Amino acid sequence: MTRNKIMIIDDDAEVLSLMKKQLAVLYEVEAFSSGKEALELLGKEEEPPQLILLDIMMSGMDGYEVLGCLKADEKLKRIPVVFLTGMTDEVSECRGLEMDVVDYLKKPVSGKVLFARIQHYLELYSETEKKGKLDETKLSDLPQPLSERELETARLMAEFRSDREICDILHISMPYAKKLVAAVKEKLGLEKRGDIRRFLL
Repeated sequence: MTRNKIMIIDDDAEVLSLMKKQLAVLYEVEAFSSGKEALELLGKEEEPPQLILLDIMMSGMDGYEVLGCLKADEKLKRIPVVFLTGMTDEVSECRGLEMDVVDYLKKPVSGKVLFARIQHYLELYSETEKKGKLDETKLSDLPQPLSERELETARLMAEFRSDREICDILHISMPYAKKLVAAVKEKLGLEKRGDIRRFLL
C-alpha cells in the first residue's frame, strides 16, 4: 500500500528530527531545514507531497516567503500547508490564514493531536483531488440562497481555490472576492473554508 508523503520544513534541527521520527511510522517523510532547499526539490519531484508542515520563523526564507512561492506555482499551489510554529500572536495567525494555510498549529503540539490533524487534511486533499465538485442540490434548502456571483465563488471554493485565484478567474477585486467568500461561508454555515467539503459530491 502506497503511503502518503509529508514534507516538513523547519530550521530547528531537534524539532525536525523528532517530527520525522514520529511521522515516519505512518507516512513517507521528507524533512528540510531550509525553505529554499525544499522548494528546489519540489520543483523537480514527479509526485509532490500530499501535505506540508511549515515553520514560520526560519533563517533565510521564512515560512511566509515559502508559502508565497508555493501559492505562485501552478503545480504546487493546491498542496495543503499547515503552519507549525511557536508564534502565538493573533496577527501572525491571521496573516497565515489569509494566505490560505489550512491550519495554524502552535508548538509544542502533542503527537496525538498532530496525527489527527494530519489525517484530517490528507483526507481533505484526497477528496479535493478526486472530486472538488460542488453538490449544488445540497444548496437548495439553504435559508438564504446564494446569488449567482456567490454560487460562482462557492464553486471555486469547492476546488479549494485561493482568494487570489478567485479574483483572477472572476476578474474581480480582492476586497470583493473576500466579501463573496465571507458571504458564502455565512450562508453555508462554514466555520473554516475547508468545511466546504460537506457540500462536495
